[in-house]
Amino acid sequence: MACRKFRREENNRFKTLARLAYQRLQELNEADEQKKKKRNKRKFRSKPVFEIADDNDWEVEHEEQQEQEEEYSDRKAAAAASKRRKSSSSGEGSSSQPPPRPLPEDFKKAIRRLARGGKRVTEEKLVIEKGLFKTDLAKGNNRLSIPFTQVLDHTFLTDEETRFLTTRDGNNKMNFKEVTIIEPSLELEKVKLCRWDMNKANGKNTSSNYVLNGAWSNVVQRNNLEPDDVVQLWSFRIDQELHLALVKIPHNNN
Repeated sequence: MACRKFRREENNRFKTLARLAYQRLQELNEADEQKKKKRNKRKFRSKPVFEIADDNDWEVEHEEQQEQEEEYSDRKAAAAASKRRKSSSSGEGSSSQPPPRPLPEDFKKAIRRLARGGKRVTEEKLVIEKGLFKTDLAKGNNRLSIPFTQVLDHTFLTDEETRFLTTRDGNNKMNFKEVTIIEPSLELEKVKLCRWDMNKANGKNTSSNYVLNGAWSNVVQRNNLEPDDVVQLWSFRIDQELHLALVKIPHNNN
């Protein structure tokens, strides 16, 4: 009797694993089909450009960045689905997304040091958590892309700041805001926060990104940032002045 029971349990376990493997295979096939469709659509689209706030306006091809962002989103979605299935099969918890990782205590201490002297500090807001790509780290690009669609809290900017980033200066260049950022190493740097609007040939906006540039390449080098590193970008204000904090998530916590 014990032997039969063991065989039944082994058979049920095998069927469960086979069903999960089949579901995963279907998800991968569907993801591949979606990517093929998107690539085919891009072949017939006119090349969009970014309007950027830097020393000179220049055109930036965005297809590689967009595809990388989509692949990262696909990986996150697949990982979340896998966690939900494991949780469901083991009877643990609900299928909701886990809460974001909190701002590390070292960064909170750094913020308190910046606010010494009775300065008023606001609560930290998580702007984005994203994987880094070669295009975010290349010295020739010198910018961190923050897609609007991935921003978790757009209220990190005031209405006035949001409007300012959509306007031009006296030389017809897009305006930018200089911001102090706390690096993963807890060093401080001044970077430029600007907005890029991607336009088609007909001038219609199709997507927008916030961008950190200026001294961004210094941040990359000092903190040894690499492709596939996962980072969080937090915002906070000291006496109403916008500040940022960049947190590098340890690989064993991804």
